[in-house]
Amino acid sequence: MIDTILQDLRYALRTLQKSPGFTAAVVLTLSLGIGANTGIFSIINALLLRDLPQVTRPNELVLVGRTVDNDGFDTFSYPDYVDLRNQSRAFQGIAAFTTVPVHVTGGETTERARGALVSGNYFAVLGTSPARGRFFGADEDQPGNPVQVVVLSAGLWQRAFGGRSDIIGKSIRLDNHPFEVIGIAPAGFQGINRGDQLDLFLPLAMQTIAMPEFGSFITRREAVWLRLFGRLGPGASLAQAKTELSGFAVQLAASSPDRKGWGVTAAPTVGFDPFTQANIVSFLRLLQGAVILVLAIACANVANLLLVRSAARRRELAIRASLGAGRGRILRQLLTESAVLATMGGVGGLLLAYWGSDLLKTLPALQLGGDVDLSPDGRVLVFTLAIALAAGVLFGLLPAFYTARSDLSGELRQSAEIGRPRGTRLRGALVVTQVAVSLVLLVAAGLFVRTLRNAYAVDPGFATDVLVAQLDLGLQGYDEPRGRRFYEQLLRDLEALPGVRSASLALNRPFGGGFDTRIDAQGALIDAEHRGYRTDRNSVSPSYFETMGITILRGRGFTARDVATSTPVAVINEAVAERLWPGQEAVGKRFVRTWGGPPLEVIGVARDAKYRNLFEERRLTFYQPLTQDYQAALVVHLRPTGDPLALAGPLQSAVRALDPDLPVYRIQPLAERLAGSLGQQRTAATLIGGFGALALLLAAIGLYGAIAYSAMQRTREFGIRIALGAQTPDVLRQVLREGMMLGVLGLAIGLVGAVAITRVLRSQLFGVTPTDPLSFAVVSLLLLVVAVVASLVPAKRATRVDPMVALRSE
Repeated sequence: MIDTILQDLRYALRTLQKSPGFTAAVVLTLSLGIGANTGIFSIINALLLRDLPQVTRPNELVLVGRTVDNDGFDTFSYPDYVDLRNQSRAFQGIAAFTTVPVHVTGGETTERARGALVSGNYFAVLGTSPARGRFFGADEDQPGNPVQVVVLSAGLWQRAFGGRSDIIGKSIRLDNHPFEVIGIAPAGFQGINRGDQLDLFLPLAMQTIAMPEFGSFITRREAVWLRLFGRLGPGASLAQAKTELSGFAVQLAASSPDRKGWGVTAAPTVGFDPFTQANIVSFLRLLQGAVILVLAIACANVANLLLVRSAARRRELAIRASLGAGRGRILRQLLTESAVLATMGGVGGLLLAYWGSDLLKTLPALQLGGDVDLSPDGRVLVFTLAIALAAGVLFGLLPAFYTARSDLSGELRQSAEIGRPRGTRLRGALVVTQVAVSLVLLVAAGLFVRTLRNAYAVDPGFATDVLVAQLDLGLQGYDEPRGRRFYEQLLRDLEALPGVRSASLALNRPFGGGFDTRIDAQGALIDAEHRGYRTDRNSVSPSYFETMGITILRGRGFTARDVATSTPVAVINEAVAERLWPGQEAVGKRFVRTWGGPPLEVIGVARDAKYRNLFEERRLTFYQPLTQDYQAALVVHLRPTGDPLALAGPLQSAVRALDPDLPVYRIQPLAERLAGSLGQQRTAATLIGGFGALALLLAAIGLYGAIAYSAMQRTREFGIRIALGAQTPDVLRQVLREGMMLGVLGLAIGLVGAVAITRVLRSQLFGVTPTDPLSFAVVSLLLLVVAVVASLVPAKRATRVDPMVALRSE
């Protein structure tokens, strides 16, 4: 048996070697289809299937989240965390953490790093061992513990401290405070969140130093700020953990009237919170579905090529049959050739995916960092092998069965029949499939392109030719008086720079998240049932509205008269005015923040704007003057007279002139940030558009090949028709009719499929419906044009048949 298989394999290799053009065409087609699937699967593998680096048995880890009215997956207070950790029996351990920015001084430079405040058992629950030194002790995260210790990541150790071997026990400065380095985390360690790129770890007891703007709140039960995860105990299941957490949730909800509706749940982790994971899974399913359709078209194309090649080899196969080869033997030989082609296509696809891994990392929708490893591992290799074998079955089985079951003995008698060549219906069905699948992909691409155009056409309500950059004086140890003086001088220096039209400061930047609170009109009833309206807030300098181009519709903006000792004031947007005082003039009214503080008097109503993303509904928003609401961490906004990026260097120089050690970070034009907020739509339009173009090309080649081969097989028929008086237009119409019938049938089937499939895209679209008539019409017209062009070339060739040559050829 093995000898026979090896013989078939050797014969297949010799046969394919004799047809290098055919072999190259098939391998290239398969490589594109398999490579696209392998590339997308490598992302799925890296983000969802691969184990968290440097974490022991990650399948035992679960995330623990707080819900409100069975919704959300939020944070806990430190006292609630301690209660849950101590009461739990389903978990071996429960750990807590939160991420914080940290200013790290190494040598003569200060850089902004991403740190984490972690519980003392954080590394133990993850099952991670230090590369050097040790991790935190159980007492080092206790509130009030004055010991200032830090664990560095391997990356920060190398980057900021040159990988010094004597770093353990040394003192470094974090946020202008001395910290002793007690350990180095292993290379690649990212904690519980995949791709988080954490630079250092501090014990929870360092909350006041790491988060100076909030003061000390670690022991306050109402301050919810910690994310939790746990490791299931021996024999415990996720369902048992959820049951236990439900009991704790009852205790949590009963502890205060403000906690009505609170719950606690758990979710398995692959390195993301449940909502991020669901978003990633949904988007990757979309891309994986698209590349599977591309592979289906590639397989149909290759199957057509194999059918044509089998027809050309019928005499060879007939001779083998006459010499005693049974149908099973011939079938096995043909399938062996298909398997060889599939394997070569799989190798080519793997190489394409590997070479394109750096390109895949730039996909804005997934925000893959440099630490995400897309290199092929065993799982990717197995997937590629499986997809290659599946492709081999898809494109090889049907042509092989068709050829093996046909009457090969009749081939030696050189039939001179006139009519349609053998296999016409099967080849036509494959072409129809390619056209139908191409239409589905192109319609999906068209919908995403229209979504992208609609998004870019949205007026965000502010100017986008603005440069933004962030500063954090709190982490540099500035108190409020010193911070106010710094920002006042910085604004004066920036306004004096050449090329600056306007400069301002704000707590938030557009599309950068933000802070919210609850408000209601002064005198409104606020209780446990109605806790006010959730509203975004921003603290800004007087020139903010001018810099951002946000129109004050009624009243006024902030001025130098709005100081800390004057009446607390606010500017609200239109949405707040309509919600709190419908049909009334809002200017002069007052509203309260439900968490406390003095009432704020409305002095102006600003135009609505898009604050968090372009697709959001109207958001309630109010602004306070920085003179009455000081913030240590602020965003600089510069409105230029020319290119915003030209101000990046002067901005950094102005900051260094006031404080050489203060990092300036996230320098970015707002137009670039706006484009980044459309990452998912841009990625979908680019990738699915590319896949659609590839599918269109393969479908055009398939249609051309089928019509060209059919016309070639009917050369004698056309010769006789012309000899009997048929005119050129008659032959042209006959060939074109065959091509157009295939194209129209593919369009009809594709339209039905597209209507059904594009409905799943509804949540990804903006300003366009899944059955958008324009997208369907444009794609249908495009495919009709392609069908005409693909059929026209062989049709014209058929009209140039010389009847005498055609008759002599038989």
